[in-house]
Amino acid sequence: MRNKNKQTPEDSEKAHISLKAIWYVMKVYRKTAGKKRFLVTFNNLYSSVIPSVTAVLGGLALTEIVEATQTHNLAPFLLIIAALAFIQFFGIVLGRYASLFEMEIQRKVYTEVTRMIALKYVEVPLAERESKEFLDKFERVIDFGNNVNSVIKGVSNIGYSVLSLVTILVTTIATSWIITLIIIISSIPYSILSLKLSMRQRDNWRKHTSDRRKAFDIRNRIIHSNSSLEIEVNGLAEYLVSKMVKLSQEATRRDIEDYKRFFWPSNVMRFTETITSFVSLTFVALKIVAGEMAVGRFATVRNLLSQLSSSITALFAGIADANEGIVNATDYMEFMATPSPVYGNIKVERTPKIEFRNVSFTYPHATEKAIDNVSFVLNPGDSLAIVGENGAGKTTLIKLLIGAYQPQDGMIFVNDEPLEQIDRRSYLEQIGALFQDYSRYEFATLGENVWYGDITKKMNKSRVRAALEKAGLGAFEKKFTNGLDQILSKNYSKDNATDLSGGQWQRLSIARAFYRESNILLLDEPTSAVDAKAEYEIFKNILEHQQDRTTVIISHRFSTVRKAKKIMVISHGKVIEQGTHQELITQGGLYKEMFDLQAEGYVN
Repeated sequence: MRNKNKQTPEDSEKAHISLKAIWYVMKVYRKTAGKKRFLVTFNNLYSSVIPSVTAVLGGLALTEIVEATQTHNLAPFLLIIAALAFIQFFGIVLGRYASLFEMEIQRKVYTEVTRMIALKYVEVPLAERESKEFLDKFERVIDFGNNVNSVIKGVSNIGYSVLSLVTILVTTIATSWIITLIIIISSIPYSILSLKLSMRQRDNWRKHTSDRRKAFDIRNRIIHSNSSLEIEVNGLAEYLVSKMVKLSQEATRRDIEDYKRFFWPSNVMRFTETITSFVSLTFVALKIVAGEMAVGRFATVRNLLSQLSSSITALFAGIADANEGIVNATDYMEFMATPSPVYGNIKVERTPKIEFRNVSFTYPHATEKAIDNVSFVLNPGDSLAIVGENGAGKTTLIKLLIGAYQPQDGMIFVNDEPLEQIDRRSYLEQIGALFQDYSRYEFATLGENVWYGDITKKMNKSRVRAALEKAGLGAFEKKFTNGLDQILSKNYSKDNATDLSGGQWQRLSIARAFYRESNILLLDEPTSAVDAKAEYEIFKNILEHQQDRTTVIISHRFSTVRKAKKIMVISHGKVIEQGTHQELITQGGLYKEMFDLQAEGYVN
């Protein structure tokens, strides 16, 4: 059985990690906050010491009033009041400057930490980003930019609370060490109980990260315009709302159960504190009546007792806050320490040759291979169409080609060099990609939506218009009063905005791919939302534009597929047929079967 009083190696490791997390976050804070943090620190130190000083001065002032009734000399009283007024005024001015600086520091720290989190997120390989473990980790740190200041404040407040407590203790002991001892003994149990409750609630928060993420996803799905209509038609609204509420209520239930456990013990301890304070004040009153204490001591002791109890409670609350902050900081530190993929330094400066050699890939926790022993070669200028049933592995193949996934078996070569030795940035500069889940930059203008294909240079409006033309949106600009400056969602502008259809958004993403003018163009179901006539024109432009470049197309429309120089048929992750359209028709395999079924659909 573990000895609860003996520190284990696990405890030492946790303490080491906690200290490391604090130091890590303090480095981020110091780097971002600058010299203004010193004034904030001074204000906190000032605020920690002043309550004891004002309590003593307040008591002295009362004593001087009583004496002035005999001596008629108010000069000592006025001097004390002047000192109190100066202390208060200086504290107000200092506090306002500190609040202003804190606001500025908080915004700067939030921006910097959020920037670091976002850059780390996109740096992590896609396969890991899609895992539950990573998503839970990301959920715990996504809003850490708002919490950095809380972490610093929580840790600092322990120091300030200790300083304030020591100051009050010294002052109180000078009045009566017995009262001081009694108040400390009566205040500590409640503070410890509050600390335990806070830590238990924090553990619940961490344990049920996935449930919170699920509730948030449901909420976003309900209010998202692309999903709300389907939800309404299918009658899902009430069910999803109830599911979201149930998850929220479950979290509330856990917190209430914990709160109930501590309810009566905390009330008893609070009552004991209150009785102790009244007994202490009665003791002081008796001393004053007996002529053993000055009248002003009553006011001094009353203020000090209140501050002493508050300081002890604040110290333990600070420990709870700091502990929660340290855990949050540890999550952040671990997230930022997520290993980044190591790439090579071989540059790619032209349309490369790409080869898959016996490549296999299996998703985490999956039992079947998504890609199974696939081999093929893409020479510069090739156009390759990949066809197969849904779930055959087509999109996975594209993500492997990009390097978003790493094969478990086999190798991918770029210009006869292993992909892991290739400089990733220069490789991606050769690639333009359009996926099924194409991006809608609703906050941006029409021109910016196209320009986002290549932001390495200033927007070229002529190139934007040419890209729109190739995507079948040549007259699009003229539809809007603001032309290329038109914002594409009424969520972001009342007047200068419009909403687009799914097909228009898809064409716009195709225009973005054209604007990039990449040496390799990857198209995963790029025209699923456009009509057949528009699709014909778009692919005519694509194949003409990519004559000396490489094009890879995933499509279910064989009118598009048959134009490619090479066609590859995938089934259950395996390449089962390769060749031109005519060669595959002649073979009479799966390709011919799918082609005939689609052709029959058009005839009927």
